[in-house]
Amino acid sequence: MPSLTAVVMQDDKPEEAPKRPPLLLPAIAPKDELSSSASSSRSGQPGPSVPRRTRLPPRSRTGCWTCRKRKVKCDEGRPQCGQCSRLGHTCDYSPRLAFRDDTPRVRERLQDVMVVSNTVWDSNSPSRTDTSAGSAVLDDLPPFAALTTDEEREKKAERSSPGTYNVVVNQESFQHLPAYSDDAEVKKELLSPLRRSSIAASIASSSGRDVAVEGIPVPGDPNTVVLPRFEDVARRNTFSSFKDLRSPISPTARHTLIKTEDSDEVAIVEESEFILDGQGPGQDDKYIRQFRQVVWKQLVPAELDQKDGMMRSSVGVLETAASMFPPLHHAMMAVAALSLAAQDGNSRLDALQHYQQALPALQSTLKSPHDLSSDGAFLTHFLLLVYEIAAAEDDNSNLWSQHLSTLLRIALLRRDVFGGERYPFLVWWICNIDLDALFSGVGTGEFVGYLLNHDGIPDPSFHLYPLGLDGSSVLYAEELESLPTILQLDYEVTILAVRLVLLAREFRNDATFAIADFMQREQATQIRQRRTFEFQESLRQLWLNPAVSMIGQNVQNLPERPKQLYEHAATLYRASIIFSHTTMWPGQRLETSPDYDTEIAVASNQILQLARKAHSEDRWHCRYLVFPVFMAGFASTDGAQRMQALDLIRAMEKTSIGRNTTVTRKALAAVYESQNERFMNTGQSLDVDWMQVMAERNLLVVNFGF
Repeated sequence: MPSLTAVVMQDDKPEEAPKRPPLLLPAIAPKDELSSSASSSRSGQPGPSVPRRTRLPPRSRTGCWTCRKRKVKCDEGRPQCGQCSRLGHTCDYSPRLAFRDDTPRVRERLQDVMVVSNTVWDSNSPSRTDTSAGSAVLDDLPPFAALTTDEEREKKAERSSPGTYNVVVNQESFQHLPAYSDDAEVKKELLSPLRRSSIAASIASSSGRDVAVEGIPVPGDPNTVVLPRFEDVARRNTFSSFKDLRSPISPTARHTLIKTEDSDEVAIVEESEFILDGQGPGQDDKYIRQFRQVVWKQLVPAELDQKDGMMRSSVGVLETAASMFPPLHHAMMAVAALSLAAQDGNSRLDALQHYQQALPALQSTLKSPHDLSSDGAFLTHFLLLVYEIAAAEDDNSNLWSQHLSTLLRIALLRRDVFGGERYPFLVWWICNIDLDALFSGVGTGEFVGYLLNHDGIPDPSFHLYPLGLDGSSVLYAEELESLPTILQLDYEVTILAVRLVLLAREFRNDATFAIADFMQREQATQIRQRRTFEFQESLRQLWLNPAVSMIGQNVQNLPERPKQLYEHAATLYRASIIFSHTTMWPGQRLETSPDYDTEIAVASNQILQLARKAHSEDRWHCRYLVFPVFMAGFASTDGAQRMQALDLIRAMEKTSIGRNTTVTRKALAAVYESQNERFMNTGQSLDVDWMQVMAERNLLVVNFGF
C-alpha cells in the first residue's frame, strides 16, 4: 500500500533510505526539553534546535456574548462582567441554542452504524402510528417546562409533531457531577464505587441540595427548556446496586396489568429487576408498592391517577428526590414498613431499622445550615413527622413535635433562600396535620399558628399538584367551573377551623375562667360564648354563599378532585360546628342553649351520610373523614348513629398507616362508656368532656386518620 512504502524506519539500512535534509519546521505543540532530548537519544540523532514557543491559554467558552463578539477577554463576572460594566455595554449571558443533525456525517464515516428512529424526532419513523402522526392526541400532561422526568418529557413529545419540544443542556448542567468537582474526596469516589462511605459523602457534597429537575423555559419558546441539572443515569444505576442506597423505582422496572376478579378495575403493578431475574421481589420493592398504593394515597387523597399507577401524582416528587438523597429513601421505607406492620399485625422491626438509618444519614448529609433548605431535607422531615405520628405509643416519648418545629424552621429558611416555596402544597398538608393535633388537644399549633400570623399559609391556587409554569396548580378543562371555588371554600373553612381551635386552646389554658364566684363565672361564660358565636356565624355565612350552595346541589356530577375537596370542606365545616358547641371549654354543652341542638343533630347526621357514602365506594384513603365521624358519634344522642360512627371508624382502622385510627375508635368507645355512666348517675351526659376522657385513659391521638 502506498501509505506503507512512504514510511522509513530508523532501524533500516541507511544506504536504502532516501537522503533528505532534516526538517527545520517547528513542532506544532513542542514539548519540554527533557522529552525532546529523550526522543533524540532514542533515535540516535541529535534533535533539531527549535526555539520554544509559549503555549497560549485555552480560549474561554463561558464568557459573555458581548465580549466574545468584540473578541476581548471576559473576566466572566456575573451578573455583569468587568468589561461590560466599565464600558456601559449590555452583558449577555443568555444561552445560544443551535441544533445540528450529524446523522449523515456519522453514517458516511462509519458504515456499520444502525439508525433507530423514534416518533419524538423522526416523522418518518415506522413506529409512528396514524394516530400520533395525523390526528390530535389528548394531552393531559402539564406544560412541558413543568415536567420533571425524562419519561414525562418523552411521553409528551410523542403526542406532538417531531421537533416541537427540545431539552438543552449546557456547561452549568454538569457542575453538580463529581467528575467536574474540585473536591479530591468526591473525585476519589469515582475510582472506588464500592465504598459506601464515599458514596454517601459524594451524595452529601454534590446532591444534598435541591434536585432541580424542572427545565427553565427559554424566553419566547415555552417548548424549549434548558435543563439546569443533568441526571447522570450511569451513576444512579451504580447506586441501585446497593439495597439501602438504590433508587426507589428501578430503571429496569416494567409494568404488568392485573385485572381483579371481583371488579373491572385494572391495577398497574411494577415488576422490578429481581422479578425479571427470577429471584423474587426484594423487601424494598414491597415497601415501595405499599408507599405508592397505600401510604401516599392516605396522605394526599385529592389527586388524580389514584387507580392508574399515579403517573401524575406528587409521589414522583419524593421518588425523584429519594434517588439522590438516601435519608429520604429510608424515611419512605420506614413509613411503608410501618403501614404493612399495622395491617398485618406484624413486628415493626423493619420500620424501626429504616427509621434509625434515616436519622444519622440525615445528620451526616446536612453539612451546613444552607443544606437544611434542600428539597431532600424538607421531604425527609415531612415523612419522619408522619412516621412519629403513626408510631406514637402510650407513655413513650415521641419526636413528632420536634419534627414539626424543624419543618417550620425549614419552611422559613426556604422562603428566605429561594424567595418562595417550591412545594407549597406540602406546606398546606403540614398545616392540616397540625390542625388535627390541635383538634385532639395534644398540639400547640406552632406550625400553622405561626404561618397564619405571618401570612405564610399558601394561597388556594397552590394547594394541588402538579404546578404550572406560573407556580399555580394545574387545572384541567372539566374542573374549571368548580375547582377554583371549592379550593377557596376549603381554604377558608380550614383557616376558620384553625382560628376556632386556637381560641379553644386559649379558653382551656386560661385559669381566670376557673373562678368560684357565680357572677364572675356567668360573665366569663358570656365572654366565651360571644367570641365563639363570631366564629360560628363566619362558618354559617361561608356555607350559605350562593356559589357554594349551587356546587353542593351538583356535587354528584363533579370531577374527582373537586368532589373530594368539597367533601373535605363539608365534613370539616360540620365537625367545626359541633366542636364549637361542645368542646371549646369543659362543660360547654351544659351552657349551650337548646336552640342549637337541631344544628348539632343535623351536622352529625350529614357527616355520617358522607362517611357511609365514601365507605360504600371503598374510598378507604379519605382519612380526613375520621375526625368528623368521631365528633358526630360523640355529639349524637341517637343510639343507632352512635354505633354507626363506631363501625365506620373500625372499617377505616383496617387500612390505617399506624395506630391513631385504632386509638380514635377506643377513645370513642371510652367516651360512650363515660356518657352512659354519667346518664345512669345523673340522668344526663352533656357534661362529659371527651378530651378529659382521653387524657384520663392515656389515649394519645395526634392525627385521627393515621
